Amino acid sequence: MRGNRNKRRRLGWSGVLFVIAFVFLNTTSDLHALPAVKAIRVVPSAVPNPTPTPLPQAVFATAPPGDYNRLFIVRQSGQIHILNLVTGVVNPTPFLDIHTGIRSGGEQGLLGMAFDPDYFTEGSDGKGKFYLNFTVPGGVWGNGVTHISQFQVSNNPDVADPTEKLLTMVQPTPSPAKPLTFDHPQSNHNGGWIGFSSRPNDDHNLYVATGDGGNHDDVDPSPAPVPPGHIEPGGNAQNNTTLLGKMLRVHVEPKTATYTIPPDNPLAVSNPPVRKEVWTLGLRNPYRDSFDRLTGRMFIGDVGQGSREEVDVQQPGNPGGGENYGWRDREGFIQNPFFPKATPTPTPIPPRVNPILDYDRNTGGTVIGGYVYRGNQIPGLRGTYVFGDYLAQKIFALNYDGTTASNFQDITSQFFSASTGFSLNSLSSFAEDANGELYITDVGNGNVYKIVPVTPNVEIDSITRDLTNPMVPQIIIRGLGVPFTNVTIQATSDLTQQFAFLTTVPVAGDGTFEFSDTTNPAVRFYRVKYP
Repeated sequence: MRGNRNKRRRLGWSGVLFVIAFVFLNTTSDLHALPAVKAIRVVPSAVPNPTPTPLPQAVFATAPPGDYNRLFIVRQSGQIHILNLVTGVVNPTPFLDIHTGIRSGGEQGLLGMAFDPDYFTEGSDGKGKFYLNFTVPGGVWGNGVTHISQFQVSNNPDVADPTEKLLTMVQPTPSPAKPLTFDHPQSNHNGGWIGFSSRPNDDHNLYVATGDGGNHDDVDPSPAPVPPGHIEPGGNAQNNTTLLGKMLRVHVEPKTATYTIPPDNPLAVSNPPVRKEVWTLGLRNPYRDSFDRLTGRMFIGDVGQGSREEVDVQQPGNPGGGENYGWRDREGFIQNPFFPKATPTPTPIPPRVNPILDYDRNTGGTVIGGYVYRGNQIPGLRGTYVFGDYLAQKIFALNYDGTTASNFQDITSQFFSASTGFSLNSLSSFAEDANGELYITDVGNGNVYKIVPVTPNVEIDSITRDLTNPMVPQIIIRGLGVPFTNVTIQATSDLTQQFAFLTTVPVAGDGTFEFSDTTNPAVRFYRVKYP
């Protein structure tokens, strides 16, 4: 539900000036009843010219920090497209197209993208650089190899240079270069997410989610491949000599496309064949993951086998990692039915960390990790973790206070119903733009949706007196609105009189607007309205 909030300011200006701003925003505090929201389709565009088209195999979307004008949409087939948020139109030329060099289909292809934290920072080594997670043909078993690679934008900010630079570990000479790649025993369970965190003292540490190598229950098929693809005892996810079934963490050096091992990684001082890149273990297929922008918590959506789907959390209070999330021995909160007796021991080291939530296969069959909402347009949704399920085609929500998950609920009908005019075909990912607003990608029909409030949130944040120029005193009104639209400022000198139109103000891409009133009124009351 939405309500009104009045803000009063008393300002001195040749006497006393009283200013009142009528503000429209959500003040819901009952997190059991989420605010009224809906999904609107942003791809295909609603703009008729050029002819809008879907983006088949859309699996992810993201934006560089501070880029409020664009959303980058990743396709499993190897292309990245830019949705211009100002015009609502997808650029006719792809930002990047590497389809000829990848292995795409099933659970493989171009799966993840992360912009360098210094993507827009002049003079920095990370300016214009970004990182991709994708599968190429080949490998020991012929089932593909994942590359974690760096690319760079060209002189055209909307087109990237297709030259790949494999991230390579810095090692003492004359050790050979060690690229950040891993082979797949089977073609499923590729993970695919990569990302940077906003945690303190975590700059340029890249996180990479990897699956357990495929097949079922982290075991080899019969007959087993040569060499075996799942290390025994315990499987890949419990073995630190392989990158599979883990969350990896490496420190990226953007200038050289190299990486080092963060000194607080749990295996940083280990010797080969242990892989120092391992940050947490015991994951099956952490396909979609995220960091909460406010708290720094990492949320991991780990796809289950046959009994449970789970959401795990890595707490910011343990930046060095080392958690064991239990797979293949555990599935969610339960013992994996394929291994009815705990292995390798009832209390492995490090101890297993339970998920914050699991649900059974009657509720869904492939969890799609999402985001804790931290945007401006839906205040009543802030702090809520929004995620979903691919097989069930459902959107879920829950609240997590750092200890306990609560209010787990199915909210699909709020986004997709007869009233919205859209239906979810094949949920593939959630996404954030630079403002923290949420999107949904659909790998089946190529649509991209934005989650928006049924009633837009528009508010005045501050009203201040500016006497920088004593000859022209002015009142500065600042607030939040819907990006790339206009809001209407109305005013009256007497609350017993009607508000009259004063001006329209454009809302910037970051959602802010500002208006300077230099009319020198004795008394004025303001109101902002949308549109």
